[in-house]
Amino acid sequence: MNTKIGFLLILMFGIALILAVEPVGAGYKVHAWSIGARESYPASLTSEGVTIAVEPLFTDALAAQVFDKDDIVTRGIMPLAIIIFNDNNFPIEVDGLSIELIHEEDHIRTLAPNEVVYRLFRRDKSWISQPIPKLSRSELNKDALEDFDNKFLMDKTVAPHDKGGGFLYVHIRDSKDLPSYLSNAIVYIPKVYRQDNGSRLIFFEIALNAAVNVTPRG
Repeated sequence: MNTKIGFLLILMFGIALILAVEPVGAGYKVHAWSIGARESYPASLTSEGVTIAVEPLFTDALAAQVFDKDDIVTRGIMPLAIIIFNDNNFPIEVDGLSIELIHEEDHIRTLAPNEVVYRLFRRDKSWISQPIPKLSRSELNKDALEDFDNKFLMDKTVAPHDKGGGFLYVHIRDSKDLPSYLSNAIVYIPKVYRQDNGSRLIFFEIALNAAVNVTPRG
């Protein structure tokens, strides 16, 4: 009898683990993402031969056009596209990990792709404030992780007279009031470098109100 009880407990624990996280590689499909024309991005700034545009995917529908998940924003994560146009005769580099979304006292930096995939593919949709458990890549949805990795803006180099970009993954607390929140927020990009001599270009502060079509308050 004790043996049977022990077996049932082990079986129940295994089922609970399976239900907690969606299966690895659970039918995720990669959506292509390409950079549009410079004038197609309403939130942008040009300085020293560099134009940087930002595009927040602030609804589930917008995010699902780029990532194969239909509740990304509802689950508390907003993909933020950073698009770089380099009109100089030298390559530049943008440090994505230093970029912040700033709203009043909030200074929010990107989540790592593995943390994003873990949070998005949990069966429980509630946000967890504690750090994620240490999981190997094989325990996550591998197709989703590869896609979020490939689209992640970490250290981005853009060749002379070329363009490039990628995504940051920003934790947001309230998806329902997100357009209003973003209308009073800026994206701060402090670390833009010339790769030919290592010198640092001026920082960028880009207001998001044009990207969400909301007039800022005040």
